[in-house]
Amino acid sequence: MDERMIVDLYEQPIEEGEFRTKNEDGQQFRKRLIDRGEQLSTTVDIVSITHGSFAPEEFSDGNDFATLIVYELRFVATGGRRFKKATVKFKFEDAQKKTASDPVVHAVSPEGKWALNKTDTSRTIKWGANAGASIGSGPFAAEIGLVWETERIKNRTYYTSLTGEKKLDRAGWVGGVNTAVWTLGENEDKSDGIPTFLRTAVLLRRPENRPFSFMVHVKTDVDFVGTMKTLFGMEKKDPIDPVVIHPGRGYRTITSLDPQAHDLTRMDELNIKTVAEVMFVTIQEEAEHGTRTGSA
Repeated sequence: MDERMIVDLYEQPIEEGEFRTKNEDGQQFRKRLIDRGEQLSTTVDIVSITHGSFAPEEFSDGNDFATLIVYELRFVATGGRRFKKATVKFKFEDAQKKTASDPVVHAVSPEGKWALNKTDTSRTIKWGANAGASIGSGPFAAEIGLVWETERIKNRTYYTSLTGEKKLDRAGWVGGVNTAVWTLGENEDKSDGIPTFLRTAVLLRRPENRPFSFMVHVKTDVDFVGTMKTLFGMEKKDPIDPVVIHPGRGYRTITSLDPQAHDLTRMDELNIKTVAEVMFVTIQEEAEHGTRTGSA
């Protein structure tokens, strides 16, 4: 019996070219968060959820709770189309909208700026000036002599870019950091699209052991055979229905870290890049160079 949590997808137009998935009636949690299009596909899946706590702090009455979530993002384009850029944002909040109980994004991985598949290009720039002497006078004067030329070689490095960061995204800009954002951009020299697969991780600090939710917002720049289009969800319309995670409740197809191998009472000391096996992969057309992989 297949125990994977695959929920049927419901395409609901928000704007031209934009679709989102919806929870079924009475459903609070779903593994597949976003699925868009046929020739263009963007999916966000939860692959792992681990609950625990942070190490006790000096003079503290107790430990903050912790949750580590691992996501897999896929951007697949066929039919000569490609994703040029994509930004995926996860925004976390208390399930009952109690701001004081919102989870805080403690760490994300990958974090910072990364470069993949660097290429260098050079271009020679020339300009000149006539250094000759004039013969004759008046409007019929002419110049003879050499044209002096100088040149300069201009170098530029291109690369596939990946950035990961934590941000505060809340009205009034108050409270703790509540958002994780990843942005992928193609190598403009090669125009071969962004990586097709990215695994990311978010470690949350939770002030209370209560249900929380998050929103996913995806914005992409897509080449429709030479025509650029930007596909995105409108935040005011809740691009993705909230996915509620109940601490203490397990999900059969969602893995968790082994408490025998990891100290889940000190999750702030975890190397989340290693335990989440964070990586990104670019799949080339079979007719070209097969498959390339990279890790962040």
